[in-house]
Amino acid sequence: MRFPTNAEAVTVWEKVIIDRAPAYVRHELGASYWQETRGQETDGRSRTPKNSVFLAAPASSVTYLPKPDDKLLSGSVPDEKPPDTALTVMQVKDFRYLLPAMMHIEVIAE
Repeated sequence: MRFPTNAEAVTVWEKVIIDRAPAYVRHELGASYWQETRGQETDGRSRTPKNSVFLAAPASSVTYLPKPDDKLLSGSVPDEKPPDTALTVMQVKDFRYLLPAMMHIEVIAE
């Protein structure tokens, strides 16, 4: 079984705190599956956009395990700081303990 991929690379900016200020360390994941979801959130009176991304990366592409509050974008982005369009990682699931053909990580970002 071949892991489906549609993104050649994914750039992840690891959020670290240095002298009480946020700083970022750039990492890059290899070929991954990237799926965007467009939606809305309602509070009873208005609707606000709520878009998210589902990312599945095979274990062979994982050079860094993202964590919540990291930033990410599809593609190889050379910037040392995440651009304003970068998404924030909300949830990470590690499935690298499964059968070799199924080993991967899943990331939800908004």
